Amino acid sequence: MTDRPLATEPDPGPPDATPGAALRSDAVEHPAGIASAARRVARESPPDKPFPYLSGLSAKRLLEQLALRLAPALAAAGIAYTRLDSVVEALYVLLAMLAVSSLARRPRYPMHLMPVASGLIYLLVPPAGVLLAVLVAAADGNSATEPQGPAELAPAVLGAWLMTLLGAWVAHSFRADRELPIAVIGSHEFAAGLQAELEAVGVRGYRVVGCVDPEESCSTPDRAGVPCLGSLALIRSTVLHNGIELLVLGPLAPAQDLATGDPDDSSGGVSRLDVFERIADGCLDLPVSMIDSGQLYEEVFGHVPLGTTNAAWFQYLLHPRYRAGWPISKRLLDLVLGLVASVIVLPLIVLSAIAIKIQDRGPILHRQPRVGERGREIVVVKLRTMTPQAESGHPQWTASDDRRVTSVGRLLRRLHIDELPQLWLVLKGHMSLVGPRPERPEIVAELESWFSYYDRRHLVKPGITGWAQVRCGYAGSHLGTAWKLCHDLYYLKRRSILFDLLIMAETLARVGVPEPIKRPDERFIVAMRSGEELPHPAGPPA
Repeated sequence: MTDRPLATEPDPGPPDATPGAALRSDAVEHPAGIASAARRVARESPPDKPFPYLSGLSAKRLLEQLALRLAPALAAAGIAYTRLDSVVEALYVLLAMLAVSSLARRPRYPMHLMPVASGLIYLLVPPAGVLLAVLVAAADGNSATEPQGPAELAPAVLGAWLMTLLGAWVAHSFRADRELPIAVIGSHEFAAGLQAELEAVGVRGYRVVGCVDPEESCSTPDRAGVPCLGSLALIRSTVLHNGIELLVLGPLAPAQDLATGDPDDSSGGVSRLDVFERIADGCLDLPVSMIDSGQLYEEVFGHVPLGTTNAAWFQYLLHPRYRAGWPISKRLLDLVLGLVASVIVLPLIVLSAIAIKIQDRGPILHRQPRVGERGREIVVVKLRTMTPQAESGHPQWTASDDRRVTSVGRLLRRLHIDELPQLWLVLKGHMSLVGPRPERPEIVAELESWFSYYDRRHLVKPGITGWAQVRCGYAGSHLGTAWKLCHDLYYLKRRSILFDLLIMAETLARVGVPEPIKRPDERFIVAMRSGEELPHPAGPPA
């Protein structure tokens, strides 16, 4: 096998000089024999680089299990044994800590995107585990020692916290130093968009090595700034030569057809079934994993790639095992937390109203019709943050640095105090504490015509805060609205009481931060090319 990159043409020589050359010859002369040729290469091709016994994905999972679950539990159990001199009590602490940690840290949500909520879970696991151990010991009548209270086990909680902090640092350092090599099977534009969002959002631990052409080898070493790794027919050699540990199956259709095209429609080229067959023929015995691009985006970025999503994505919501959460429990959560929050923030609302009145003698409240659940119109009430003549003319997009915002309004917006009067709508049942932000009726029809599935966000009640609000901030443009829609669809799929609580924790932590994260170029999200522009809206969304 040649040592040159697979994206370049090999040195002239006999067609059967290498297994790769034989495969290319068979593919040209006998297209139907590509699969059999690929299997022959799989048998004949030795690895260019020896794979580690433990792949990057397996090492990451193992390290997190040891550093964030087992190590804190062992530290707490060891301290409990030294203080109580009881193996039984220490064993209770160990098992209880492991049980609570396993329940609290199930990878259902992208916790790496919620540092505050993740930190709270890390803080709550040790005391919850110790409390469970105390309850189990108290219920165990056969215990050889007298059950101890939580106060006697406080040093065990402190030890578990210190070990968790150390484990989090080790896991973070590992993710930064041990990047997972990724190869995208699909368009180079999609691979470039994936790499751009990894860099912009700051997700560490992944590196796009290049793109595998599903049909034939590239004629140039790179395309759209992404290295070419050869054709799908040479996938085994590509994986071995470049040390690929994760294959990402991207869209196979042209970029302009992604928003409405069939996922299995490859415009006469290679189908997804062909890709699966060739990967299975060449890579089943290799330590490499494969994931669909949509699933990767949900797990890594916490949103749905709108440009590569079609109606088939919603079959998840129709699955018999899909559970969106009990509506009554969400309503109870809104009532309890909404009532408590209303009592707490009432003095703050009164002080803000006085400040607004003193500044320009204008109205205190600002009312706007918005589209709520099932398309029903609701009236949203906010503390006025703009000048009274802010919309006396052509409406504009609302931005984080909008010049129409008053000095008092800028402070209210930064602290999100202007949204607090909407707690009354939560108590009335028109809104929820967490959900997609409601939009103005005059632009909803336009947004629905521009972006596929925009109307699906109306399947749930709008919220004061939401996953899109936490991750994206103000929309600021049509592409910003599309990016928020990607997060709203993710929330529609993953919504639950626990997710709502995590979002609330992140919202409280981000008060005072004008922009949560640096935005990527959202064009690839809606499958737009660099020269295309969307028309200007008739009015700004929330």
